[in-house]
Amino acid sequence: MAAGNVRDQPLTDIYRSSSLFTALRDPDRLGGRCGVCEFRTVCGGSRARAYATTGDVFAEEPTCSYRPGSWHDGRPSMTTVD
Repeated sequence: MAAGNVRDQPLTDIYRSSSLFTALRDPDRLGGRCGVCEFRTVCGGSRARAYATTGDVFAEEPTCSYRPGSWHDGRPSMTTVD
């Protein structure tokens, strides 16, 4: 997966204009739980971990324990374990 070559182009230009980095900054591209999570615009999960475990950089964060929709009224919902 290549985004550019720093020998040919400044890193800032690669980050700002490469199609890969543009896509990585778009939370609407996220899949799985990350794609429906209400915190996707501020969190985004670990794209590196998603890619390492699934081969898909836009897959859900495999180690995230948060369930989308479980944060209500500014507090996490409490669940009981029997």
